[in-house]
Amino acid sequence: MRQKERIPQLDIFRAISIFAVLAIHATSRTLAETLGTNMFHPFLFINKFSQFAVPSFIFLSGFVLFYNYIDRPLGGKTLGKFYSRRLLYIIVPYVVFSLLYFALKMNAGNTWGLPPGEMASKLWKYLWTGTAYTHLYYIIIIIQFYVLFPLILWCLQKVRHLAAWAPLIGLLLQWGFVLLNKYMTNHGYWQLSKGSLAITYFSYFLLGAGIAVYYSSLKKWLVPSREGWRAGKGPVWITLWLLWIVAGVVHVELWFNNYTKKTVINSLWYEGFSNLHALLSCVVLLQISFLLYGAGRSLLTRLLVSVGACSFGIYLLHPMLLYFYRKLPFHGGSLAYIAAIAGGWLVALLVSWLAVALVFRYVPASWIIFGSGAPKKAKTGSQSA
Repeated sequence: MRQKERIPQLDIFRAISIFAVLAIHATSRTLAETLGTNMFHPFLFINKFSQFAVPSFIFLSGFVLFYNYIDRPLGGKTLGKFYSRRLLYIIVPYVVFSLLYFALKMNAGNTWGLPPGEMASKLWKYLWTGTAYTHLYYIIIIIQFYVLFPLILWCLQKVRHLAAWAPLIGLLLQWGFVLLNKYMTNHGYWQLSKGSLAITYFSYFLLGAGIAVYYSSLKKWLVPSREGWRAGKGPVWITLWLLWIVAGVVHVELWFNNYTKKTVINSLWYEGFSNLHALLSCVVLLQISFLLYGAGRSLLTRLLVSVGACSFGIYLLHPMLLYFYRKLPFHGGSLAYIAAIAGGWLVALLVSWLAVALVFRYVPASWIIFGSGAPKKAKTGSQSA
């Protein structure tokens, strides 16, 4: 089987996505704290425009998985290696951090006196649902996609041209569920926490799958270049970026009107523009990643690649840092407040990045804490999923 090219730009994609995750979490309290002030709209913009973060990671998971496996025989050995890697590098760190955040919650609530049975039941529920802390639901979503992946891969290998329709199929499945859940819930038939179900993110995962299968032919459209501009692709790229900005701004303004004017509109408008902006973000972030990577030799490139390689560990660790950072006393006016929020973002990024990088470098069993380590230069086309 011919080896595929490795795509180091994907680490920059991860870095941008983790920056957005940190922006969401660093500004999570500002919406309530700044409502009615001049600071509200800028913070709302940062928070809502960055909502592409989790969808972009799910898109990237879909892209990497299908890019690596679409041409491999789907046998027991392949599946065994696939699931053993996920058990070691995803589920083990997830359990470790769930225990840490469980202890953090117990300590914050001073509830260590609970009966052992009740404590064990609470911990099991947290592990099963990804609710030990607010960000861990993402791991549960990814695990669901790993369970579904062999079936989807088998379908695309059997009917290869189905990959061209994968993004549309994902969109239809996702929106079928959104509509069913909205109107069935309103009539009292069920109540689902759809944010923790994989089907809520199918459009992103299958967009990644579709682009991965046809990557070699799509690359000339995905990667901005002078040659592409001269070949007439420039207007397509400009249109894509304008649509991305407009969709994001409209999504922000819908929320701004909801917060400030108590505007009541169908929740599907929020869902629709959020979905559109996130889908466009997946492609735009891919383009930005190639533009920023350049020749791969600049200091900025190396730093971004390092952040991307550490992104899973940063994702797991940063809420704990924000938790302790927010316990620091705050004094001052608007500028001091803005500096404090920016400081939270920087602490969450820099301290967690440094911690993850040092653990990868000096701790032999670092995978237990932060999953797979920073990838070395590969001779094959394998990507880190």
